[in-house]
Amino acid sequence: MQPSYPIPIKQAAMPPNNSASWLMAKQAPNSVIDVAPYTTPSANELVIKTKAVAVNPADVGIQKLGVLLNDYPAILGCDVAGEVVEVHPTLAEVYTPGDRVIGAASPLDRKDGKYCYSAFQEYVVLKVPSIAKIPNGVAYEDAVVLPLGINTAASCLFAEKTLGLEVPSIHGVRSPRGKALLIWGASSSVGACGVQMATRAGYEVVGVASKRNHEMVKGLGASVCFDQSDPTLVDDIATYLSGKEVVGAYGAIASDSALNAMCEILDRCGGRKLVASVIPGAEQKSTKGVQIVTNFASDIGNSEVGKAIWQWLTIAMEEDWIKYMPRSEIVGKGLERIQEAIDLLAEGVSAKKLVVSI
Repeated sequence: MQPSYPIPIKQAAMPPNNSASWLMAKQAPNSVIDVAPYTTPSANELVIKTKAVAVNPADVGIQKLGVLLNDYPAILGCDVAGEVVEVHPTLAEVYTPGDRVIGAASPLDRKDGKYCYSAFQEYVVLKVPSIAKIPNGVAYEDAVVLPLGINTAASCLFAEKTLGLEVPSIHGVRSPRGKALLIWGASSSVGACGVQMATRAGYEVVGVASKRNHEMVKGLGASVCFDQSDPTLVDDIATYLSGKEVVGAYGAIASDSALNAMCEILDRCGGRKLVASVIPGAEQKSTKGVQIVTNFASDIGNSEVGKAIWQWLTIAMEEDWIKYMPRSEIVGKGLERIQEAIDLLAEGVSAKKLVVSI
C-alpha cells in the first residue's frame, strides 16, 4: 500500500558558484572577472577554495607575449593556497575538508577543455604530488610563494634529465658532500627555492644576485654570494671554484648574458660542464663546450623526483626547515587585483613575490 503523504526526495548538493579572472584572447591587455565552472575532483585530486595566489613570470609571458597557450578564453595562475573543500576518495586518508594547503596549479593542464587546474579562480583542482599542508601559524599569503618555485627548482636540480642531484632528506639536512653548485639568480623565487633545497641536500651553494640581496641569499644557506653587476664576476667565481668539485650550474633567471657567463665559469674551473636553465630554447645557446638543458625536459609533477620533493616539502614546512622566500608583497584582495599584480611584475621586482589575497 502506497503512503498517502509525499515522500521527500534527497536533493544532490549544488556545486558552489565559481568565478575566475579570464584572459579573453591571446595578449589581451586586461583580464575579465566572470563565472567559471566548478569541477569535481578525479582520482588523486582535491578541490580548494582559494585564499591567496602569487603571480609569476610565466603569467606575464602568457599574457604579454602570447606564449604557451593557444586556447582562449583562458585562466592563468600557477601558485595557489587555500582551504580543502572536496576530496576524492583516493585521497581521503591524507586530506579532509578544512585542511589548509598550498599547491602547484597549471594553466597548461585542462580537464574536458576546462581550466580547472589554473590558480586565478575561486575554486581550484589540485593534483598530487604537488600539494602540501600549511602548518598552523603560517599565513596563506606567505606559504603561497613556494609551489612553482619548488617545482621549477626541483626540475632543474634533481631530475634525471637535468642536473640529477641527490634530493634533500626527509630526516634533516644531509652531511656536506664536498661538492659545489653555482646558482645564478639566487634571490629570485625559483632561485631561492633552489638555494634552500640544494643546501639541505648537502651541496655547497655559490650564489649570484644583486648586492642588495646577498644577505637574503646567504640566509637561505648559500656559503657565498657574488654581485651580478661586478665587472670581475666571472674571474672571481672561477677563482673561488678552482679546486672544488663542481656539479654544474643552475640558471634561475632568463638572461642570455648569465648563460654565457656560466658557460665561461664552468669551462675555466674544470667542473662538470652542465647548466640547467629556466629559459625555453636555452639548449641552443651553449658555448665553451658546456651543455645546457632546460627544466622543460622534465615533467616533475608526474615523476618520482616530484613525489620525493613534495614529501620533503611537507615535512620541511612542519619542521620549519624552509623559509617562505622571497617575501610576499600583498598587492590587494580579490580576483580583480590579479591584473594589477601581473602588470607590476612585468615592470620588474627584486627579491619579493607579488601576492593577491582572495
